Amino acid sequence: MVGQIELVTLSNSGELRPDWALGPQRSASATPQAVAAAIGASEADAILCLDAALPIPSADLLHKLLAGPSDVWHAGDLLGSGSHPALLDHVNPLWMQNAPVDPSIEATSWRLSLRAALMRREVVDQLGGPDPEMDTLTGAGLEFGFRLLRAGALVRHVPALAPGLPAPDPASTDADSVRLIARHDGRRWAGWALQRAATSREVALRDLAHVAKTLRRVTRDRTPTFVNPRPATGRTDRTVAVILPTIERYRYLEVVLRQLAGQTVHPTEVLIVDQTPAADRRTDLHLLEPTLNVQVIVQDRPGQCTARNAAIRASTSEFLLFIDDDDEIEPDLIEQHLVRLGDGIDASCGGVDDATSGPPPAGFQHRRASDVFPTNNTMLRRSVLMRSGLFDPTYDRGPRADHDLGMRLHQSGALLVYDPSVMVFHHHAPAGGLRVHGARTITRASARRSLTTRHLPAPTELYLGMRYFSPRQNREGRMVGLVSVVSGDGGGGRLALRAATQVALLPSSVRELAANRRTAEQLLANRPPIPVLNSPKPGAG
Repeated sequence: MVGQIELVTLSNSGELRPDWALGPQRSASATPQAVAAAIGASEADAILCLDAALPIPSADLLHKLLAGPSDVWHAGDLLGSGSHPALLDHVNPLWMQNAPVDPSIEATSWRLSLRAALMRREVVDQLGGPDPEMDTLTGAGLEFGFRLLRAGALVRHVPALAPGLPAPDPASTDADSVRLIARHDGRRWAGWALQRAATSREVALRDLAHVAKTLRRVTRDRTPTFVNPRPATGRTDRTVAVILPTIERYRYLEVVLRQLAGQTVHPTEVLIVDQTPAADRRTDLHLLEPTLNVQVIVQDRPGQCTARNAAIRASTSEFLLFIDDDDEIEPDLIEQHLVRLGDGIDASCGGVDDATSGPPPAGFQHRRASDVFPTNNTMLRRSVLMRSGLFDPTYDRGPRADHDLGMRLHQSGALLVYDPSVMVFHHHAPAGGLRVHGARTITRASARRSLTTRHLPAPTELYLGMRYFSPRQNREGRMVGLVSVVSGDGGGGRLALRAATQVALLPSSVRELAANRRTAEQLLANRPPIPVLNSPKPGAG
């Protein structure tokens, strides 16, 4: 139930709105300090911060948002905050949440503007309000949105909160950008970003000393994880199709089929795309688990994207569950995903306990808006593929097909939620899958444990960056990648030895990266059209 909403009008004249009737209201000047104080003093169930020049959104819109699954809504991308702090491109340039989104649609975005922002009371109680130490209101909004998203609050851009053609937010300062990076990624990364910005003259030399001084005063943020107090509302009486490509992994496949047959919510259909090249080595997959409604699609030419696209088109269910043939799953995997797919949530992305790299790292241990789309543990509403398209065949024999589809879903406005409590175990089978094409012989985890092995981005990974990010972001992504090659796992002596080895190999790494980049450019120039889905279900109108 939606309770009181307090309106905080951003106005230097102290004016109040005579047409506000949803709760108390107050006025605050448009400074980080005043807005933070007003939000902190509110006792209402929700708080709406609104520039005095903007009209009040309809009560129906505000109630609809508060009745949904998200926690914070804003119009930052429409108001110009979408041109996020440029210095962040030096730290995590190819992060899904750094890709631009269409400001005319509702989408997940941390680029919050306090000139038009609606937030639940519990978010402020748990994670704090805007930082009063920021120089500008724009910087305070961006840091606030970044902090909330990283902590697990669901933050959405809603253009209807700022209708018309509002004046854009003024730019934040370089010092605000450095504060944001230092608080959430540490001083080391903030120093790296400042060094890169100084080299490229993004920060004027006359300002460099002031910004560097700001960096020395910043301490790393220790914001707790957001605990969502609202129960999941998804129903379990839904039809579910399991999408399961396989290549020469029948021993693993038999295990996962047995586990699918034992689910607390039975799958409606299991679509297996068998790409085992030699017909005499294929198994009759219908016989592996007779209790399942198995449909086998034989594909002579292996390709992970064309295989999944064929299964999606053949499916007749409302929801699609993507898993790998070398996964092991809990008996309630389907049920747990369905429960999390309440109204307004389009994809439930689960965690992966990986045989080669272990349990999920920090940042992957709490529920949050997803910046990944793991095709070895994700359930998706089939209908949202009508907006994003299907898998890109360019990735048929290379990594990052899952992330590419996740990018398009994100940019289409779909709400993807990652929840590590829905877990699978991934064996990383030594043969089959992308290893058939030699595309995934080295993982990041295996490279970090070795002195000489390098994990450089494959051509399809570089192609993904070229498709969705600016040339500048791609350049910085390659630079961060080369720096990360030097790092590894182990004690101080081993780390030093690996660093020395990798520095000696750096010219070779640069040449290999350049060759992969040329291949990626060819892929981009010759990419096929993205296959489309024409109806939510076959035969639907």
